[in-house]
Amino acid sequence: MRYFFLSYGEMSLRCLSDLISMNLKPVFVVTHKSYEYEKERNGFYKKLGEVCSQADIELIRTDSISELKDKIKGTHAGVCAGFMEIIKEEIFSIPEYGILNIHCGKLPQYRGRAPITRAIMDGNDTLYLTIHKVDSGVDSGDILFEKEIIIDDEDDVNSLYYKCSFNCAYVLKEAIEKLLGKQEGKFAKQDLSIKPKANLKIQDEERCLDWNRNLKDIYNKIRALTYPYPSASTYLNGIKYYILRSKPFYTPEKPGSNGEITEVNSDFILVKCKDGYIMNYDVRDENFEKVNCLEVFKKGDILS
Repeated sequence: MRYFFLSYGEMSLRCLSDLISMNLKPVFVVTHKSYEYEKERNGFYKKLGEVCSQADIELIRTDSISELKDKIKGTHAGVCAGFMEIIKEEIFSIPEYGILNIHCGKLPQYRGRAPITRAIMDGNDTLYLTIHKVDSGVDSGDILFEKEIIIDDEDDVNSLYYKCSFNCAYVLKEAIEKLLGKQEGKFAKQDLSIKPKANLKIQDEERCLDWNRNLKDIYNKIRALTYPYPSASTYLNGIKYYILRSKPFYTPEKPGSNGEITEVNSDFILVKCKDGYIMNYDVRDENFEKVNCLEVFKKGDILS
């Protein structure tokens, strides 16, 4: 099958490299010309150039995929992996099999932004890598294939992202085999009457910790939002602090208020919540500098 690959982000690099190693090389790769170029010049863009050069794949950089209409007409399908441009019908309707998008979330429940983060925040045990057709909606196209990924208790948004990255090409390979097979009903329509959990960018208020929630909810939020993403936050005396890492701490419950710091040393603060305690370490200040907890917090402080 002659397919082209729309690429942006570390996951797309891993996916492309693995596809090449499995002899599923695209006929050409497309990435952005300007999108975050200065930020990623020596990161993603440089690495992508090296991968394509080593595999003798044509790499096209463009600010508008519509410029490539004639080139796309010579392909059977496209694969979208993190590509940030909105793809219009005039493009996704050209290939025989359309353009397949790789989405790190169960559809339609996790359409839209931050599906990995939202799956962890919701306390899910699994996440789905979903291969679906690009259409005019937001992650609303017909589903070709999905693969369940286990969310372990110690996974955070980064480790789960890498799990998806490691599985991406293999899931895509299975999807392509299904696409080219003889069975009927390869695609399943989504039930778009199901309202997605949330398909918008995570807002600042969602990042704020509520110490009146249970231990699992707080732990899930911290690990779902950790660096390099904007992290979970809390306040003391009107000053904002970020918490990047934590772990549940099981100890006999003592009297106190939710949000109360019950123990502090230079590396962590132990905070009471609704049904237990959570040890928070790697705490950052408003400038995102790591703090010595003993210099900032004291036993009995109440976080809000």
